[in-house]
Amino acid sequence: MEINLTQQEIEFLKRFAKKQQDGAKDNVGTLTPIHVVERKHKHFVEDGSDEAWIDPDNEYEEFESFDDLVEARIKRGENLPPYGEVKYEDINDVWIHDQKSYCKAYGINAYSGRYIESHQPVAFFLILDEAKRYKNGYQSHNCGDCRVYTYGLGYSNTGDMPTFRALLMRIGQQLITSEETKGVEVEQDGKKE
Repeated sequence: MEINLTQQEIEFLKRFAKKQQDGAKDNVGTLTPIHVVERKHKHFVEDGSDEAWIDPDNEYEEFESFDDLVEARIKRGENLPPYGEVKYEDINDVWIHDQKSYCKAYGINAYSGRYIESHQPVAFFLILDEAKRYKNGYQSHNCGDCRVYTYGLGYSNTGDMPTFRALLMRIGQQLITSEETKGVEVEQDGKKE
């Protein structure tokens, strides 16, 4: 089989073979690394934990505390007493014993929860330096809240990825070897080649 490679393909294959050989620093502790640029993502989980409050009636405004939520509604002109003044009272046929019951008593459509941070993939790389170049270089304007994270291909993965990765490694190593032996005379069976 004869394959014509571009200069860029040759350089990437050689860099891949050099940077990803067994035990290489760029493997970041995994045998079969895939480097992923990931963006931090924050989403709200309604779980009643009271770490944060969302007010859907007012364009889903976010508040750090229940008191901040009530204060903002008072500033908008709503006639609301402070929570502490009506706790353990019956208001509008609702026994106020917590912040959720206060909301029900005064017709406030708000809920509490917390923010969970996760990371979403943005771009995938075989060479760690290329992932860093993407994040810190030509896509830095889009990657202010990104990180480079390294994954392995998975425990006992016998699927396509390890096979193709090994093929790329073999091609890269052959390119490096052929470059190193180019112009070097090798003696075999008493003859120089």
